[in-house]
Amino acid sequence: MGKQSLCRVKIMNSGKIDKSVFGEISSFTVAFADEPMHKYTTFRTGGPADILVCPQTPEEIKMALDLATGRGIPYIVIGGGSNLLVSDAGIRGIVIRICADDPGGSIREISAGIIHAGASVKKSDFIDFCLERGYGGIQFMAGIPGVLGGGIVMNAGTTMGSFVSIIKDVEYITWDGRLVSMPVTGDMASYRKFNLPEGAVIAGGTFTLPMSDDPASVRAEIEAIKRDRESKHPLEYPSAGSVFKNPPGHSSWQLIQEAGLKGKRLGGAMISEKHTNFIINVDNATSQDIRDLIELTKEEVYRKVGVELEAEIRMIGDFR
Repeated sequence: MGKQSLCRVKIMNSGKIDKSVFGEISSFTVAFADEPMHKYTTFRTGGPADILVCPQTPEEIKMALDLATGRGIPYIVIGGGSNLLVSDAGIRGIVIRICADDPGGSIREISAGIIHAGASVKKSDFIDFCLERGYGGIQFMAGIPGVLGGGIVMNAGTTMGSFVSIIKDVEYITWDGRLVSMPVTGDMASYRKFNLPEGAVIAGGTFTLPMSDDPASVRAEIEAIKRDRESKHPLEYPSAGSVFKNPPGHSSWQLIQEAGLKGKRLGGAMISEKHTNFIINVDNATSQDIRDLIELTKEEVYRKVGVELEAEIRMIGDFR
């Protein structure tokens, strides 16, 4: 994408940000003011962000952080919006969205088995890149939405593996603007968590992947995994995937089902009948509908089954 300003400068009704900030965001390749967040979340809900910037390079990530910290403006970093619930009131301050909307993104093969990719690269694009070059070890990503940066932060994965099993080093930008490359070891991550310094913003990483003896079988396996996910998950509706982490020794979907919550609905939000750890937007749900259903699910599971659920999705903004 060439350098161009897509900034739509508006005066904020809230009056909480100095008007002069809007002139500065025009220096970004992609930037908006008063931008509805429902366009950027897989729940398809969420009110406006005061400012949304979409950095295309590590340098633009640093620019966004400098703008926020230099002005004393609160900021939030998001990825592809696949694990995110934004309140209907929106987000005050600056949202830094690290996600490449165009296919491909910043990926390159450094040498045999070593791939470097930016945080904004979608997992699906990363899989395609690796498949074209005959690599394996990426099957666990099949069908998981979002971008690599979010996958690293959450150490996303399945029983087949997770990000910590293939990442060699991770690049991040510190709160004061330094770009750091950190070697990764297995003990740096755990279930749905990657241990990073406070305030670190993922910029990219280097991955170590095995060359497959049979690339066609890897591709076929990935397609089979995707078909299996499609058959078991309610992908025809907006959602954020699994809502709750699995408590030790339990599966959240099973606990929710045992609590009699399959198909439970609040407003436009519903617990999926196909997979009970999915909350789906079936009829123009609000973020508050979804949040209320999350809280009701936690309360009912604890009351009826005696197990406390912890939400996996990230909730941003003011809720009732």
